[in-house]
Amino acid sequence: MPGRTRADDRRYPVRRPMSILFGIVAPVFILIGLGAASLRLRIVDAAAMRGMTDFVFYIAFPALLFGSVAEAPPLRLADVAGSFLVGAAILFFLALLLGRLVLKVSLAQASVFGMNSIFGNTVMVGIPIVSAAYGRDGLVTLMAIIAFHSVVLIPLATIFIEADRGGRGSILIMLRSTFTGIIRNPIVMSLVFAFAWRLVGVPMPAALHRVLDLLAAAGPPLALFCLGGTLPRPSWSDLREVSLAVLLKLVAMPAIVAVVAHLVGVTGLAFAVTVLTAALPTGANAFLLARRFETMMEASASTVVIATALSMVTLTLLLGWLPR
Repeated sequence: MPGRTRADDRRYPVRRPMSILFGIVAPVFILIGLGAASLRLRIVDAAAMRGMTDFVFYIAFPALLFGSVAEAPPLRLADVAGSFLVGAAILFFLALLLGRLVLKVSLAQASVFGMNSIFGNTVMVGIPIVSAAYGRDGLVTLMAIIAFHSVVLIPLATIFIEADRGGRGSILIMLRSTFTGIIRNPIVMSLVFAFAWRLVGVPMPAALHRVLDLLAAAGPPLALFCLGGTLPRPSWSDLREVSLAVLLKLVAMPAIVAVVAHLVGVTGLAFAVTVLTAALPTGANAFLLARRFETMMEASASTVVIATALSMVTLTLLLGWLPR
């Protein structure tokens, strides 16, 4: 760039792909690999892995989310979460059309395909990546998305799956079952309690703050280790569906969300975290939904594994483009 000086370079450091890869992304996937290897080599058995996963899901991450939100500056819920969810909804309906017209699958199968294309691993992968790249301030933006991620996207797909099944279950029963599961989710409830704490405005006691910090520090690395040990086993029989879902999730979704976020005026750190969150690999909840309705289970499992592996490349490239 003409006129650029070394002082400018020190003030506005350029993040090179290799430094991003080895400084931010690679450690995340090394921990995932260690978890998978530990289970396969029987260093850690399945029962121990389930116990550690429960600790992360029920204790460590709720502590991290509660502490981050309860003490955060004012949150931007409308533009950040709104642009993410609008982008996800656009891509979901696009995936429905692709599923019906190109893949020639049923509405229920197309709905699972849509979930594979939009539902990211915002907790197990998102929290460690955002924390490493953007620190505590970045996590605050991520919390705004996590607060509505499952609450909106899981019912959206479930409605279309039930519609294709001929209404065998009442829509009200289905919605009640879905929201009961969400309410029992400790991740969601930790955010609910955090927002309530903010409304009350009570200062956080120093002892509670320290306990939350200790638990929060244990969460991200252990979550990645457990993710490696709990990834579903992939199948190679549905490569067309899997390849298209991975392409939509890792490329189309961040592009669509970036456009929507730009149009509604999201900028700076909030824009970076919103787009980065959209680019996260497919989360295991998409596979769990497929297993719950016994629809496209093998394709969904493969999408989770392959998207997670390929996101090492796509996240590295994206972090190099996003504002620091």
